Amino acid sequence: MWLPGWTLENSKTLPETVQARGLSMHEKYKLTETRYFLARMLAEHDGLTNFRFELSAFLGAGRSVLQYALEEAKLKRGGQQWYDNAMNDPLLAFFRDQRNASTHTAPVAPARDFRHYVSDYLRIDEDTIIPYRHHTSTHSYRFAAWQGDEDVVELSERYLNALQALVDDGVSQGMITG
Repeated sequence: MWLPGWTLENSKTLPETVQARGLSMHEKYKLTETRYFLARMLAEHDGLTNFRFELSAFLGAGRSVLQYALEEAKLKRGGQQWYDNAMNDPLLAFFRDQRNASTHTAPVAPARDFRHYVSDYLRIDEDTIIPYRHHTSTHSYRFAAWQGDEDVVELSERYLNALQALVDDGVSQGMITG
């Protein structure tokens, strides 16, 4: 229980309790958590299963930023409209939908793209190149439903920046405490 007196039965009155007690919904804390899971995605980039686990946690933490902002903003005049306008951003809406599908329908499963390169030279340093035929493989992940060219990591970085901008805007307009 993170709020004294909170129970499942009275959870519908949580926003009023937050407002009455002048408490923050902790959007910045959840932003930090979202950043952490992005770093974990990068660390687990080579393992599909662990990458998917971290992506799922990233989606959940990012969605919490939005939920906290909504719960706090809707208590203020113009807050619901402020939130609705923010959610017109296709990137925010896409990640919201990805999290909702991952939670309620099926686990997130990004496509994995492989690239194979062949080179006849190896660069040792700025001035040294030696003849050496070798093969290099790389991979990236992408959301099949996203229309852009960004891979999952690039898109997630953009999403994190959009969440930061939303929190900064909400704080500056007095819609959320952050």
